[in-house]
Amino acid sequence: MTALDGESAGGGVSPEEVLTLWRALLRFRSGGRPACAPRGKPRKSECPLYVGCPRWRDGNDKELILYEDFDATERRRASWPCSRLLDVLDARVNWVGQREAP
Repeated sequence: MTALDGESAGGGVSPEEVLTLWRALLRFRSGGRPACAPRGKPRKSECPLYVGCPRWRDGNDKELILYEDFDATERRRASWPCSRLLDVLDARVNWVGQREAP
């Protein structure tokens, strides 16, 4: 049984906490002006993963997708720490204990 199936994850993290993190991360990284984008002078981001993330140093994602092929876009986006974390959390999760059909 996994943490998302109703059993507590290691370290005392509840399934509800994992789901809350997953939902927050999806909202934080998405949209026309994602909250993880650096702002101000000097440029700073509110994202706790920003220091180790190549997203904002590799160029503008919206512009890059116009010029690179789909596989290159997927490889580049897979290098983002939030993408790796979302892979671990399983994007098929709707709510604790429920999964969409594959």
